Amino acid sequence: MPLTRRQFCVTATASATAPLFAQNTGRINVAAVDRQRILAEAEAALKLPPRPLTAIKARTPEAHPQDFASDPELLPTTPAKPFRAHAEALFDASATIAALTAAFIVTSESRFALHAGKHLYAWFVDPATSVSAAMPTVTAPGSVTDLAPLAEIARALPFLIDTAALYPPDLATAQAWFRDFLTWLSTARPALIAREARDHAASAHLLLTAACARLLRDEGELTTARNRLKRPTLRNQISATGEFPHEVATPYPLRNTLLNADLLTCACELLSTPFFSLWTFELEDGPGIRVAAAFLFPILQDPSRWIYPADATHYRDVPRRRMALLLAGRAYNRPEYVDLWRTLPAPLYPAPSGTEPEPFRTSQPIRQPLLWTTRAPHGA
Repeated sequence: MPLTRRQFCVTATASATAPLFAQNTGRINVAAVDRQRILAEAEAALKLPPRPLTAIKARTPEAHPQDFASDPELLPTTPAKPFRAHAEALFDASATIAALTAAFIVTSESRFALHAGKHLYAWFVDPATSVSAAMPTVTAPGSVTDLAPLAEIARALPFLIDTAALYPPDLATAQAWFRDFLTWLSTARPALIAREARDHAASAHLLLTAACARLLRDEGELTTARNRLKRPTLRNQISATGEFPHEVATPYPLRNTLLNADLLTCACELLSTPFFSLWTFELEDGPGIRVAAAFLFPILQDPSRWIYPADATHYRDVPRRRMALLLAGRAYNRPEYVDLWRTLPAPLYPAPSGTEPEPFRTSQPIRQPLLWTTRAPHGA
């Protein structure tokens, strides 16, 4: 049967544009794009010995050396000096384990997995050095944000299950640690106060819950977290035009906005399934992850478009290569998001100078996109 003129034009147009659509996609090969940075960080991480809390001077002489403690970050003008040593050590451990795990995924070289295992053993297995999962000295709800790097460790662990990183009994002990920590998240008063907050503390709690539940395959906790993201989180945190009202009112409006975007999108990624995507969920009057991503994209392109006050310190140092940009670009098939993410500079960890500005640690607890865009063995 001969083609009509309309059918011919449609067919010809589709044929001509097919290569364009094949290239113009948010689904890039993250391992290929990020390989050089991953390997640079992993080679540096191989030189770092484990440094658990017991290797750090505690906040007070009577404090137990295995109890995590942190004070919320204060303004530079505040006379008191907050205790940040444990928060920095946890960030270092998470960044190290994540870099080594990402390098193992890219290369399949056991040296990366084995060194990651040494850090995991010191932090979560060894009775003499492992951090207490009960968090007895975490009393400030805002300190839950300092625990956010644990989410990436929980995400890294499934990639090491079939390696020699941890012996099976030690792997079981590490998983039990995250089970106990999940119990703390769902029962302890500071954690519950953080969960009900209207800012990034609640987002950190949501991400930690999602990461632990995903690691442990706890469908009950995953369902609870999905419902929390759909209703109180979107309603409490995102405006109809995509801003985070409670973040822009803080002394660090840009830093906290970008931090919150990363936390929420990583939680959304963990909680979504092939049969149930939270990326497309929106409230009737507009709030959703999609509108938040649309609000942030032009700002990450050009920070001069930021209409709120500048951060109290390090406004120009806040990293702009954000997990939120990559994950939203993939979820919504927005290649312009992914292209921007790919072209923005990614600060190396550890930094060549050995020091990083505070925003690097406080605003970017999630470091390795490959762990969040790759399906772990056994479907984890």
